[in-house]
Amino acid sequence: MNILIAMDSFKGSVTSLEAGAAVKQGIVNAGLTAETVILPVADGGEGTIEAFVDQTNGRTQTLTVTGPLGEKVEAAFGVIGDQAIIEVAETSGITLVKKADLNPWRATSFGLGELIKKLISDGQRKFIVGLGGSATNDGGLGMLQALGYRFIGKDGSEIGRNICEIEHMSSVDDSQVLPALKKCHFLIASDVTNPLVGENGATAIFGPQKGVKEAEIKQIDQLLQHFAEVTTDYVQKDVSEIPGAGAAGGLGFAFIAYLQAEIQPGFPLLAKEKNLAEKIKAADLVITGEGRLDAQSVMGKVPSALAKLAQKEAKPIIAIAGSVSDDVGQCNAHGIDAFFPIIRQIAPEEETLKKETTVESIRQTAEQLFRFYQKMK
Repeated sequence: MNILIAMDSFKGSVTSLEAGAAVKQGIVNAGLTAETVILPVADGGEGTIEAFVDQTNGRTQTLTVTGPLGEKVEAAFGVIGDQAIIEVAETSGITLVKKADLNPWRATSFGLGELIKKLISDGQRKFIVGLGGSATNDGGLGMLQALGYRFIGKDGSEIGRNICEIEHMSSVDDSQVLPALKKCHFLIASDVTNPLVGENGATAIFGPQKGVKEAEIKQIDQLLQHFAEVTTDYVQKDVSEIPGAGAAGGLGFAFIAYLQAEIQPGFPLLAKEKNLAEKIKAADLVITGEGRLDAQSVMGKVPSALAKLAQKEAKPIIAIAGSVSDDVGQCNAHGIDAFFPIIRQIAPEEETLKKETTVESIRQTAEQLFRFYQKMK
């Protein structure tokens, strides 16, 4: 029996590889004789670096950059040949901030720009950027400032990094931007199709999970609208309505307008790079999973995207999830043949999300599943 284990990361808990290894150990413990292949997968969020670099001649390194609230963080990035793989989650990620400390007025994407600048200085010119999991809602202001863009206020001085400074912005000065930036190609991996502003924009849809209070949504949206207007005057094109401009708190907008980036859905991009269709064709069973399985999982997220590929090859697919919602049954209608949550007891969230707890829960779930499978053969 050939089993393809293609797990997404359980955000804030275990990586794709760790989840996959736990599933494999469960299969081994169940006494099943099988050929297993672990293939980490991601859709542009946390785990994108790992998913792209795994089973290549690439390497993963770290660099100290400015974190989302100004602290220093060790940000991982991958290098495969002449291509760099980076994640917003590593430099400006929501998992880097305690829930009580989330603050959209302070959160900055400056560290992402620092990382890109260093990689450009090291000779990198091609970038794949995973936009998922950001703690920021600054429209990419911080990233652009780190790359040398100066945003000038009405009084002629350069504005600061915080989003509230956008109110004073009147023009863009690119005299200090790295010349090599024009030679770079940025491919953005993101499933988000929201525009920058409006009722479906970055702030209204994703802001609350980053600490934006309901009463602040309109105010922040107006700041980003002003940023878009100043940017339109600079680039002579309004890109704020382009699908994906609202990704990662408006980072999609900054990449499109200032770095001429191309946005693609994360999973199809990875699937093509890793020849995933052929790996599914060679398998007898596909196992996938993520931290939470719900109705949103059918909207292009990893499990449902894998399910579509598995259906084309008439291969069964099951999902192992950290938790499931009341509406998770929709996943069955979209190709997931069966799903299994791993939570075994009621416990505080911090205990449930511990790496060792999650790994053991995944392992036990997989073991019990395949013990039953052998009885039914």
